[in-house]
Amino acid sequence: MDVPNPPEDQELRNVIDKLAQFVARNGPEFEKMTMEKQKDNPKFSFLFGGEYFSYYKCKLAMEQQQRM
Repeated sequence: MDVPNPPEDQELRNVIDKLAQFVARNGPEFEKMTMEKQKDNPKFSFLFGGEYFSYYKCKLAMEQQQRM
């Protein structure tokens, strides 16, 4: 699986990687809750189809596979 380019901003990359880990561990409800809490936070625009949406989805799929 080709991983889409991660953000160059290390802090943003950490946010995405950590969220992918939490969602893999806690399920889609956690993602929904984060989307509601962070809807006005530009750092989380990737959750709404922003620039790093495909990177996030890819990381999430990888985390989920590791948990099986």
